[in-house]
Formats: sequence, C-alpha cells, structure tokens
Amino acid sequence: MSLIITIGRQFGSGGRDVGEKVAKHFGIPFYDKELVEMAAQKSNLSHEALREVDEHATNSFLYSLASGNYSLRGINAPIYYEMPINDKLFIAQAEVIKEIAKQGSCVIVGRCADYVLEEEKDVELLNVFIHGGIDYRAKRVMEALGLSQAKARDKVIKTDKQRRTYYDYYTSRDWGVMSNYDMCVNAEKFGIDGTADLVISCAQTLMDKE
Repeated sequence: MSLIITIGRQFGSGGRDVGEKVAKHFGIPFYDKELVEMAAQKSNLSHEALREVDEHATNSFLYSLASGNYSLRGINAPIYYEMPINDKLFIAQAEVIKEIAKQGSCVIVGRCADYVLEEEKDVELLNVFIHGGIDYRAKRVMEALGLSQAKARDKVIKTDKQRRTYYDYYTSRDWGVMSNYDMCVNAEKFGIDGTADLVISCAQTLMDKE
C-alpha cells in the first residue's frame, strides 16, 4: 500500500522545505509546483494562466451558487468547459493527484491533496499541517524574497488568506484546524530539520505497520 504524505502549510512556515527533506529521506517523489505543469498537460490549458491561479479559489460566487458541487466531476464532465479557470485547475490537479498516488508513495504539498485522496483505496494517508508564528514566517519571507519587514508580513497575511479561502472553498472544511490533520507541527519551535524528523518518524511508524 502506498503512503502519501500530504503537507498543508502556512506561508513562510517552511512546509515545502520539510516536504523535500521527507521525500529525500524515503527516496520517494515530491510534488508541489510540479502539479501545475502536470495539470496543464492533462487539461491542455496554458501553463502561464494556471500558475496565476494556483491555490486560488474562483471569485465567481454567483457561478458557484448556480453550478452546485461540481468540483470533482472531472475533466470530461460537460460543465467543465464552462467553469472558471481556477476550477478547471483544481479538477485537473485532483485527477493528477489521484494518478500519482496510484503509482506509489510520495509527498504532496498543498492543493487539498488530503481531501482529494481521502476516499482512495489502497492508499495510506499521513496528513500534516506546518505552521509558525507570523514574525518567524515574515522573517523567512524577508530573507527568501528580499522584502522589507512590512511587505513580508503583508505577503504572509495575504497568502494565508488566499490558501484558507482556497482550501475552505474546495473542501468545505476549515484550513489549519488541527482536527482535519493527523499531525500539526510548529516549525518555529522545532526548526525545519526537527519538523522533518517528526514527520519522518510518524511516516515510518505507518510504514512499519504494513
């Protein structure tokens, strides 16, 4: 049975870095931005356009009300061609995520992978959420992007809001609420390496059960 480690993360918390370390430790594939490229190939949509709306929910509220719960009907559903591009990306990514989960164990960052895979058979999920204090995350963003403290803090707040809206919209769950995950880790307290070690330990426990 495949073990799929899904990582939700606050912006600037280091979730991607943690995911890469976990994937490297186990020698398994790692997916983050790569999912956008794979979704573009699957859907024949523009890579550039999809990158612009990655992890952004549609802002077409009236369309959503009229369409109902269509988010997982698939690319071949007739209504797919009428959807906003945000929804097309979510559907294409969801299909890609299901396909790669069937290929074997891997680490997937974001894209509501925990929700997409929750009913998949022959898949063991370890759903992780990485978080940290806003000052800690803003400092990391400052260093990574060369922003001022004020701009880094603003980007952290806005990106978290986007991710929360995206996750809540497509899953009807609450982003970052611990009951939605198997483990929530404060990367500020444990550091990137320490956080990765915690995830690795839990993942190994699940693997040893097989």
